[in-house]
Amino acid sequence: MDKIIEFKCVPERLVYNSTDFKIYGVSVNSFEYPDVLIGKYGTATIKGNISELNLGVDYIVKAKEVSDSHGVGYDVINIKREKPTTLAATRNFLYEILTPNQTDVLLEAYPDIVDRIMNNRLDGIDLSRTKGIKDYTFNVIKNKVIENFKLAEIVEEFRGLFNLSTVKKLYDKYTSVDKIKEVIREEPYQCLCRLGGIGFKTADSLLLTLDKDGKECQKKGKKPVLFFGFDLITSYQRAKACVDYLLDENENNGNTYIHVGDLKKQFDVLVPEAKSNLPLILKGDNDVIFDRELLSVCKKETYETEKYIAERIKEGLQIHTKWECDCSKFQELDGFKLTENQCKTSQYMCENNIVLLVGYGGSGKSSSTQAFVNMLNAYNKRHLLLAPTGRAAKVLSGFTNENAMTIHRGLMYMPPADWGFNEENKLPYDVVIVDEFSMVDIFLFRKLLEAIDFEKTKLLLIGDDAQIPSVGAGNVLYDLLKCDDIPTITLDKVFRYGKGGLSTVATDTRTGTEYLDKTKTGMQVFGEDQSYIFMPILQDKLVGYTVKLYQTLLSKGYSVDDIAVLSCYNVGDYGTVALNKKIQNAVNSNPKAKITFGDTEFRLNDIVMNYANDYKAIIYNEEYIDDKNTTFIANGESGRVVKILKDAMVVDYDGTLIYIPKSSMKNIRLAYAISTHKSQGGQFKVVVLITPKAHTFMLNSNLLYVGESRAKEKCYHLGEIRTVNNALKKKENFDRKTMLQIFMKAE
Repeated sequence: MDKIIEFKCVPERLVYNSTDFKIYGVSVNSFEYPDVLIGKYGTATIKGNISELNLGVDYIVKAKEVSDSHGVGYDVINIKREKPTTLAATRNFLYEILTPNQTDVLLEAYPDIVDRIMNNRLDGIDLSRTKGIKDYTFNVIKNKVIENFKLAEIVEEFRGLFNLSTVKKLYDKYTSVDKIKEVIREEPYQCLCRLGGIGFKTADSLLLTLDKDGKECQKKGKKPVLFFGFDLITSYQRAKACVDYLLDENENNGNTYIHVGDLKKQFDVLVPEAKSNLPLILKGDNDVIFDRELLSVCKKETYETEKYIAERIKEGLQIHTKWECDCSKFQELDGFKLTENQCKTSQYMCENNIVLLVGYGGSGKSSSTQAFVNMLNAYNKRHLLLAPTGRAAKVLSGFTNENAMTIHRGLMYMPPADWGFNEENKLPYDVVIVDEFSMVDIFLFRKLLEAIDFEKTKLLLIGDDAQIPSVGAGNVLYDLLKCDDIPTITLDKVFRYGKGGLSTVATDTRTGTEYLDKTKTGMQVFGEDQSYIFMPILQDKLVGYTVKLYQTLLSKGYSVDDIAVLSCYNVGDYGTVALNKKIQNAVNSNPKAKITFGDTEFRLNDIVMNYANDYKAIIYNEEYIDDKNTTFIANGESGRVVKILKDAMVVDYDGTLIYIPKSSMKNIRLAYAISTHKSQGGQFKVVVLITPKAHTFMLNSNLLYVGESRAKEKCYHLGEIRTVNNALKKKENFDRKTMLQIFMKAE
């Protein structure tokens, strides 16, 4: 039986810190609590999904004693501190958060501020009365009060069945214990599954535990935390939540529908007790569509999105707005004469409203696009240059010498669901150009189509179908290429093949041709320009050699911004996380300042990457932080750490300084090494591509191709010949289960 113990403690040091897990060394009075085991550093260890604690402050902990490789510690069930009941105690608490001057100003205006926050009486708060405390700082105070006092009460109310992290998410959404109970009782799965970070399996485990507790309390005549009043385990709600989960997982793998037989198999594994509800869901649920002819199941939104895309594309193809432009004037670029195929881009766009431009790396898509943009400028045609990621937009801007932006920014996206350009407010351009279109999923493409009036605006979609498809659901470029009705320019001639090392190797990789000489044991160099270098390195030497090569490149004059180390995994011995730590220690070992978040230490001058679209990134101001002064930082944007603060850091993204508090660091990672998937759409002077034997399962020709084609000057490829040749035999699964082709071909 688990040993549960309750004791008072004082946190002395933060041993480990991440968003959802923390470890503290705490001092405990051994005379008062002799059962609490003290470690070799004179402190006990408490850990778990807990809020940030203030060092040197008394807390009351309820925890389960556990043993692991690090010794005995305590998994926190609940942790709280005594609520301040006097003005002096309130002042001491606020001193932990604010400066003494801010504390005095706040208490002079609102001496009962803790009670106001605890009881959600905030309507009368006027921050014009609190000099130096505006929205951002007040939200910090509010969150600290709630985390230190209110959440612990709710955890106790649920008898520890819900951890602090889950309770915090529930409280953020519903703001009262009674409301939380009401919603969980009425819509248990919807309530929990709609909370960020809580999937169906976690929600199912929590709710079944709660259900079991309620039934046991009822048998014993005790008051349960919650009683559902229906059989949760066999319920329609549980069955529906499971179906929603399976469809979400299916879309996470890129598909837009799942075969009904596969759905049933997976459903029976997860919730066999609720299987009688599955026919009801397939037959009549409003947001699930079951196509009996195709035996496919999908979400209604997804079904309608692909159908909408097909209808809008067909609509655009039926409109033929002619431009009277002399395309012959734009057949040269910087003294270089374009091929006949490259010239077709301008010609096709003058004659059609929707055009696809596809080509492999080195085939001249950039030159063809630049020539078309030159024509647009000459004829005063308004145009918008878009790409799916910030990195891809930079590349597009680089070769066109014009402003390019992400699709989200171009459509003026305002979270959570507002798009400045939409069906009512169309884009005011003659043509929209989208580069790296293979990365665009169905949902983003729909938003773009909604904002286009094909009576006034043409659309050019540019992509490389040999690259890896979108991370999100759908395979739009591939599906559109399979439709014969869309005017398509295919650039199939790779310039400098056989002469340029990168062009030659990327082309051979795309076609699955073995290009490495298996009889050679040393380094193999390709091209007159020696731009591709293969280094046969055994995997146990790979990380060390990568770090040395990185240092050598820096000594030759390259900067950290010029170099990208690419790996197809993030985790593991050869993943980006491990590589980043090694490279960081080699090139930025003695920083003037640093800050730790989880396993990552961010140091002054580190290069980092944003791993999620941040629509409300706070622009840094030295005088005070204003969380309303925000901008958009795209997923994949890289920057440099330029300032370390007490609980935050400042990152320079191309001249824009962004304030990143610890609560937002979960989306920031070191970027000396990045995943091959994350590199797509970008370019670097030098790429160091690693393909260890351990990555054989993940590797395929598409990933190799993407990695090699990111390099502008040099690609150093480290690995074993056999691993590379095995990858060349495989292609990423382009046979995603999608319905776009079916809708495009339907009358």
